Amino acid sequence: MSEFTVERDDILFPDYRGRLTEGVTYNPSNNTLIWVDILQGEVHRASLLEGKFSESHERLKFEDPKESIGAIGLTNDDNVIVICGKQGIGKGSFKTGQIEYFLKYNHDETQKKRLRSNDGIIDPWGHLWIGVMTDFDISEQEGKISPEGKLYRINCHDLTIETMVDNCYIPNGLAFSQDRKHFYWTDSLTYTIWKYDYDYISNTLSNKREHISVKEVDAVKQFNSPEPDGLVMTRSGEIFSATFSTSRVLHFDEHGKYVEAYKLPAEKITSVTIGGKLNDELYITTGHPHLSHPTTSIDPNDKTGDLGGFLFRYHLNKPHDVHVKHIWGGKL
Repeated sequence: MSEFTVERDDILFPDYRGRLTEGVTYNPSNNTLIWVDILQGEVHRASLLEGKFSESHERLKFEDPKESIGAIGLTNDDNVIVICGKQGIGKGSFKTGQIEYFLKYNHDETQKKRLRSNDGIIDPWGHLWIGVMTDFDISEQEGKISPEGKLYRINCHDLTIETMVDNCYIPNGLAFSQDRKHFYWTDSLTYTIWKYDYDYISNTLSNKREHISVKEVDAVKQFNSPEPDGLVMTRSGEIFSATFSTSRVLHFDEHGKYVEAYKLPAEKITSVTIGGKLNDELYITTGHPHLSHPTTSIDPNDKTGDLGGFLFRYHLNKPHDVHVKHIWGGKL
């Protein structure tokens, strides 16, 4: 099986380095890239036009230092996004520079302290699917991530919150099949990408089965904890999975069979998407090697050793027909 090397020269924005970059999203409407820094409670956006990063780079940030941002969703306004924060779902505006919650999770006082948003997507009908999990400070205190996570579906019309999956560890990479009959979802600490049957009319998941067992992939067998993180799926069902703690993005065919890997100069690979005007560019986010040490300074000028925290762009050898990026179907 092939393994391609992503080089230091593939750093997309040399002047920017984050702590825990995630949720990378390509917006074809304006040829921009959007991503989050979970730990910093930030959303970033920049143009992909050559040489335009510095002047186009924008940032939205929660004022509360206890906040975090797990994922974003696009809307019918390029300057407005759905933001998944620690407490619930908000509206972020690149015009005003503000973030404002419009829906809080139905969490009790204990859950409010313990849980935060992680990965999520907008489904083909405009609803938001978002996972919540043990927050960083809690897992650090307890030395573990507990199976208290959930996967919610938020109805875009009436904002009702339904629990689709309960008692998970790290809810991550999600996708719907092209025919909308199957749902793919990652629980990172099970090292598995799961497949379900999905019925939209009743909004039910059924027939859960293993689609990809990452621990069985030869390219990452040498790692103790090869955790599948964010993913992107093509229309034909191929999956590119960012695999945390392995320095790799893994590519699988529509049957879940391993095809090839992309090796990066960073250990903590967090999310991946495909974009560019020809859909032939792989965009990858990474975590800083010292992301759990908040006092460690993040230096974009330091391009030695583990290059976690930078975003990477790798030019693929062919275009990939990825899913249309669905947008939030409700009002904001």
